[in-house]
Amino acid sequence: MVQDIALEMTLIELISSRICHDLVGPVGAVNAGAELMGEDGVADDEALALMRKSGLEAARRLQLFRLAFGRAGNSVDTKSMRDAARQTYEAEGKVSLDWPDLPIDPAHGRVVLNMVMLAREALPFGGTITVSHESGRTTVLAEGKRAAFRPEVMEVLEKDVSADALDPRTVHGFFVRNLANRTGGALSVLQQDANIALIYG
Repeated sequence: MVQDIALEMTLIELISSRICHDLVGPVGAVNAGAELMGEDGVADDEALALMRKSGLEAARRLQLFRLAFGRAGNSVDTKSMRDAARQTYEAEGKVSLDWPDLPIDPAHGRVVLNMVMLAREALPFGGTITVSHESGRTTVLAEGKRAAFRPEVMEVLEKDVSADALDPRTVHGFFVRNLANRTGGALSVLQQDANIALIYG
């Protein structure tokens, strides 16, 4: 019991750190836009456009985190998760998401969403993420220049790692693997030149 509580606290701390890290950019840009208001040589409409764009980016990321890590992900249909991911990545402009309407049980939709988000981490220069479902298995394929997971992320995806060994960069992989196990499936990873496949089933 004590160990379970310690693990939960560690995961809360690390995921919170991860969320804050990912939100610093757009929230900071909103603040920068506010500071530009009224400055000489800067049109107010330019500052407002920056604030609007960055505020929308922050809101989209928060919605994605809410579905991936929060309890909302247990009760929202797979289409809503797909739409949230698609809107986020379309606005980002670096990744193309091909996630068709597939017969994925809503109970597993949260796992697939987290797989998509994890695949995005493997595309430092952008690329394409494709979701497919066949014979009871769901595959998320990430393709792009230098597509790869960090070695420490691969380790948590492939091996049992203690919570003490986790950090904000690796906690998502740990979370996805354990979420897949908790929903009665298993997660495997295939990594080759310029593409990575996350397979759940």
